Amino acid sequence: MKAATVRAESSTLVAVASSAALEDVHTAVETLVRTSGVRPIVVTLGANPEPVLVHRDRTAVLEGLLPRYLNNAVASLRLSSLPAVAWWREPSTQGLAELGELVDRVVLDVEDPSAVWSMVPQLAARTAVSDLRWARLTRWRDLFAQFFDLPEVRDRAGAFSRLTITARDRAGARLFAGWIVSRLPGGERLDVSIAPEASAVPIRSLQLTADGMTLSLRLLSSDVCIETVVARPGAAPASRVVAMGDQGLAALMGQELRVRSRDQAFEDAIAAAEGIP
Repeated sequence: MKAATVRAESSTLVAVASSAALEDVHTAVETLVRTSGVRPIVVTLGANPEPVLVHRDRTAVLEGLLPRYLNNAVASLRLSSLPAVAWWREPSTQGLAELGELVDRVVLDVEDPSAVWSMVPQLAARTAVSDLRWARLTRWRDLFAQFFDLPEVRDRAGAFSRLTITARDRAGARLFAGWIVSRLPGGERLDVSIAPEASAVPIRSLQLTADGMTLSLRLLSSDVCIETVVARPGAAPASRVVAMGDQGLAALMGQELRVRSRDQAFEDAIAAAEGIP
């Protein structure tokens, strides 16, 4: 009988989740144990200063923990020899700042990010910080940046005047727009609009325009491929279709677990997003 392969533990993953998000977290964590070698700790917050520690396979689970005891609990369960990443899926911010002092990276992941995004400068002063929406935007950001590999686009980088994003996830659209505003020459002058999207996809399309030139990204109806289009004066539109990539929770968190350094581009995008309604 062949022995089971055991992956060496590479990091501690501390997932702080609401009860409603708990099963999705457990499912993703089970995958990450196999693919990324994480040592998982899953916590829900509540009113209990000493909840019973239980184990779900390789995951240490604490349910209903009083927030002010979060750091003590995590410190007692983590291995100090491993880097630690916090995955924050809890709408409340209680305990978040303190946890940021204990871990090497915080990944935010809440439906309404207003409260946690307001804490990004505070968190960034202590540890590296990101948001799962940022990982979800990776392919979009890569494809957008590739537009500027074209000399005729790069030469007009400061001439773009209007940015339109169609999205169901308005916060994700604001983050995307904030990144563009913070990176594009004269980006603060862009006229930014976000239109609602009826389907379940977080972002459907983006269009950036200047006089006579349009850059477009559009998630096709299959929801698995993005079409990129450059329309410019005196030339036929140039387009291509690129696979979206895995957008599942485990895949996105796997991306974040591979990042160790501070992400200034994310912090700048958050700051710029504050000015986008």
